[in-house]
Amino acid sequence: MTFVSKAALAALFGLGATLAITPSADAQRKKKEEAPAAPQIQISEAFRTAALAADAAIKAKDFATADQQLAAAQAAATAGNVDEAYFLAQLKVSAAQAKNDRPALATAIDQLLASPKLDAGAKGELYYNRGILALDAKQNAVAIQNFERARAAGYNNLDLDLRLAQLNIQGGNVDQGLASIDKVIAARKASGQPVPPNWYDYAISTLYKANRSAEASQWARRQLTEYPTQANWRKVLILFRDRADNKGATLGNQARVDVLRLMRETKSLADQNDYREYVQTTQDIGLPYETVAVIDEGRATGKIPASATIFTGLKTTAQGQIRTDGPVTGLETRAKSAANGRAAAAAGNVYLANNNNAKAVELYQLALSKGGVDADEVNTRIGIAHARAGQSAEAKAAFAKVTNGPRGEIANFWTLYVDQPRIVASTPVVGNN
Repeated sequence: MTFVSKAALAALFGLGATLAITPSADAQRKKKEEAPAAPQIQISEAFRTAALAADAAIKAKDFATADQQLAAAQAAATAGNVDEAYFLAQLKVSAAQAKNDRPALATAIDQLLASPKLDAGAKGELYYNRGILALDAKQNAVAIQNFERARAAGYNNLDLDLRLAQLNIQGGNVDQGLASIDKVIAARKASGQPVPPNWYDYAISTLYKANRSAEASQWARRQLTEYPTQANWRKVLILFRDRADNKGATLGNQARVDVLRLMRETKSLADQNDYREYVQTTQDIGLPYETVAVIDEGRATGKIPASATIFTGLKTTAQGQIRTDGPVTGLETRAKSAANGRAAAAAGNVYLANNNNAKAVELYQLALSKGGVDADEVNTRIGIAHARAGQSAEAKAAFAKVTNGPRGEIANFWTLYVDQPRIVASTPVVGNN
């Protein structure tokens, strides 16, 4: 990054050895008639000599000589001479850059910015880079001050708003910081530039840390709209699940299984650990048909290795439960004669596990009509069955009935999935998050 104005230094180095030559009266009058007089640069011969020597030493990377000549120029400078102060600051910036002396560079930039001789058009970038130096020194307040001055000076760089956003968030001003990120994203999209995925990651993480999960979910949906990859689906859903389990709260297995079902649909179950969580959840809440189906799928895709014998035991247990429960038709018969909808919901779960989506919807609807069930849970699963059947409008209508709490967020994620292409972008998915 070049801070030193070549034009300014040329003005200094182009001066003759004698500065006190006065044009004749006729020459002065003629010049005045032709054009307005340019501002006169006032420097002493001693200052000029030392400054030229310092510049030559900096270019030769002879920093010991450069420091001596800068000290000589400083000593030769006349108090109150803005020209000499300006050129001296330029040289100090040049020397600090050449030596990669960041503290000295920060001081020199401050001196240059204080000069009334500095061109207004150069201030924005100088303020921005002074802010970067402050960030490196962990001087956040100084960084914010300089970034804001850079923006006021007309410096137009998207990184400026992003850095200000991060600093505001770190300082506790989450709303202002997120508004800045939103502005940067809008500007990039308007100019046809892609939005880096990690910008969304930062916003989502910030909102979850601030216990603003509903807004975090909105940002997550924005990211998935733009980047509907397997890796992003997994990351967003696991982040949602982990935050829902935070501070003594728990998502609950009935809600958790619907998150895992979405991970299965988006092909974002990464490895045997994800499959172990899935089948343990289905086993705990009495869904043996789904336990068997998920284990078989995991083995078929190679994500459950043959050496993982624990899945053999889990499958055997689930198959024993299926034999005990009897045929699903028996569950359906009992559901129709039951006083409430719980048996119908259980039969719907079996049909959902077996990918018989039409029958699942039928039984879930029966469960709602009989009552005694969690309507949000059942409507979520009606939406899942429709989504699996490719019935987008019906799926979204069911999900729209689920609006509160974590269930509402889960329904929103499923709705987003319905709106995405059916084939999720193939991206390597890494487990152990």
